[in-house]
Amino acid sequence: MAIYKPGERHRYHNILRRRGKGRSVTATLSLTAMVDMFTVLVIFLLQAYSSDPVILVNPESINLPQAEQTKQLKPAAVVTVSKENIYIEKVQVATMEEVRASVDWILPKMRDELIKLLQAKKLEYDSQIRNQVQNIIGNQSTQSPQQLDWKKITIQADKDVNYLAVKKIMYTISSAGAGQINFAVMKKEDAAQPSVSE
Repeated sequence: MAIYKPGERHRYHNILRRRGKGRSVTATLSLTAMVDMFTVLVIFLLQAYSSDPVILVNPESINLPQAEQTKQLKPAAVVTVSKENIYIEKVQVATMEEVRASVDWILPKMRDELIKLLQAKKLEYDSQIRNQVQNIIGNQSTQSPQQLDWKKITIQADKDVNYLAVKKIMYTISSAGAGQINFAVMKKEDAAQPSVSE
């Protein structure tokens, strides 16, 4: 093995290697490895943050029914039906006693809250459509928005709730102008991950 005289060694360019005999105080750094590391880190963080958001919060007081045939949850307005109360987006709109005592199929307070919520979702949806149309005109993209996502409702009902009460709730939801109604269920194989059943 050859023995070299101590001094500056530059592996990238022969001219710089012959520049001077004395050793320099500053060292030449190669940033390639660090740039590669930051690139991998950025890609990892983008993939981690682009995963599915939490769409449904499952309260401990609600035991969701289990199903074999399920689909992935998509963002929608959530109606939560526990054994005691009914919530729309975490706002209590009725009690189960009111639902059982009601002779009419429509629950007025719940319908009014749903109409307000659906109107707010429609305004949000319209603004998203406007933005997407402007992007399509600007970029000539072929991306098309999902149709009538603002009308979707997900019912998160306890498995012990009376079927007639759920039927009244569904009738009230459809009378408020909602479109597709889905039920949040637990998949039988993986009981920790909520999914949707149509």
